[in-house]
Order: sequence, then structure tokens, then C-alpha cells
Amino acid sequence: MAIFGFAIATLAFAPNATAAILLSTGHTGAQVQCDINHTQHWTYSVSQDMFDIEGALLTMKAGSQTTDSISFVIFEGAYEDYGTTANLLSVTLGPSSFTQQFDFVAFTGDSISLLAGHVYTAMLFSSARDAQAGAYFIKGGSDSPLSFVDGDGNPSTGGGTVVPPVPAPGVLAAMVLAGFVRSRRR
Repeated sequence: MAIFGFAIATLAFAPNATAAILLSTGHTGAQVQCDINHTQHWTYSVSQDMFDIEGALLTMKAGSQTTDSISFVIFEGAYEDYGTTANLLSVTLGPSSFTQQFDFVAFTGDSISLLAGHVYTAMLFSSARDAQAGAYFIKGGSDSPLSFVDGDGNPSTGGGTVVPPVPAPGVLAAMVLAGFVRSRRR
């Protein structure tokens, strides 16, 4: 009886386990293909330091003859930096993880931290054939904003948000100048 009481007391004082946080496209929008010729990618930062990021929860399906695997990675840097910096998270799934109907697919690995003020890129890529029967499909590809969700697809209570990157200073100056010129012509 003493051991049972000790176990209950230990559980009562144990800190709450944190729930996994996943990136998501919001599971809306048109389907886009992911294959040897179509990589999906999102470059972003976060509004505050985020911990326990375990991957992505994406609405996806596979073609009827898909045989290649598909990978989801997160690395620090812009899309152009892929291959020159180490992946912070990397998950590869085979076609058996998918159906031919759109459904949640979890790309989960060891948890990582994302730090405010840093730029990250998430990529979804495959060497699958560029044919509908052999490719993968995702709802909301590269043009969709990302958000943090829990394992059920509900908004995360982790506190932070995904922030699209701010354009480089030269691009920002050109945008301001273009707006100034446009307003002067009116």
C-alpha cells in the first residue's frame, strides 16, 4: 500500500508534460503536387521562442501508384540555404503512411526549439514521379501561411505564432519607392 500511495503522490507533483507542437498549413486551399519537380517550402520566423516543435501535421494524399518516399525538414536559414546548413528536424515517410484521400499526415521527429529573431525554412520534397498517379498532394502548399497546431490539428496553446519573413532592406526600400512613385502619379 505504501508503494501505491507513493506513486499517486509522485504523479500529483509531476510537472505537466508539454504537448507536441506541429507546423500546419491550415489544411485549406487548393491541392498542390509534391514530386521530383515540385518542392513545397515555407520560410518564416516565430514571434517568441518556441519549444517542443516536433514536425508538421499536413493534409495530404498519395497518388494511386506512388512508390517513392517523401521528406519534411526544418533548417535555419532561407530556402536558398538548403544543403549548406544542417537540418534541425528531418522526417521521411513512405507511401504506406498515406491513403488516396486527403487526411492528416503527421511528420514527427525529435522535438526542436525555434528561436525568435531567427529565420527558418520548412521543406516538403520527394523524388516521386511528376505524374498524378505517382506523386503526393498537399492542401495548402508553399503559398499558404503556416501556424502552430497540436496533434489533433487544433491551434496550439504554446503562445507563439509563425511570422512571415520581412523582406531584405533593399527589397523593402524598392517597395517603399514604388509606393511613393505610384502615389505621386495620382
